[in-house]
Amino acid sequence: MAHLANILKRPFRTNVVIALDRLHPGVTGQDYRQSLFEELRLLMGECDSGRRFLEIGPKDGQDTERLLTLKPARLDLVDLKDKEKSNQRWLKKLGQSRTQIVYHTANVMYDRLFEESSFDVIWCTGVLYHNPEQLRMIKRLFDLLKPRGWFVIESATTREPLLRNQNCVQILHPPSQDNKKKYHVSNNVTHLPSSLAIRSWLEMVDFENIQKSSCHYRQSRVLAKTRVAYLCQRPDQVNTHRGQYYQHTERVYEIGKSL
Repeated sequence: MAHLANILKRPFRTNVVIALDRLHPGVTGQDYRQSLFEELRLLMGECDSGRRFLEIGPKDGQDTERLLTLKPARLDLVDLKDKEKSNQRWLKKLGQSRTQIVYHTANVMYDRLFEESSFDVIWCTGVLYHNPEQLRMIKRLFDLLKPRGWFVIESATTREPLLRNQNCVQILHPPSQDNKKKYHVSNNVTHLPSSLAIRSWLEMVDFENIQKSSCHYRQSRVLAKTRVAYLCQRPDQVNTHRGQYYQHTERVYEIGKSL
């Protein structure tokens, strides 16, 4: 009944677009976060126990529940102070599963919570585009992964059709109600990367086995135009020829590690 109520609330045109979308091969209407999780589970295969996961910005707890089915020894959740109250509501409903969860009210970019090479999986959906220091954030999360650890990154992307196939970042500054209404983003969003820009950053910091997810397309072709997700791994050993710049100088400078 709740699903029917949501359908009835939509404009007629929206329902028509969704119905036509489902006629295309590969579009199933499945929630993109569920599809993305299934891709991760398939790539990971059978894994040893004792693994440690990190989820950044857990939102409604649905991804948290999915990650718990992979039976990590510990699942760290990190979110900002203003999200703590709403997060605690759904955390209370997890029951016995909460014993594996450690919740942190913090900002992973500014608070030194973890040692490097701490996690086997990092799950980060719907967060990157809220941070203007996007390359630096990806490097920070790269460092927190163990060798061969999996990184799942999902983000909104540029809203301008002419920029979608470019390697660029759309900057919305200063924030305004006009931009909020036009692009359907909150006022704290100032940097909307293209999907190619995100892939470039992943390559620059030395991620490997980078795979673009089809999760958004499975839900809706329209959604796939404005969001992207990648799954990738930290290599066993860092490539000394990547993840750095000014390589012609005597001193090497790592990307994203400036003070």
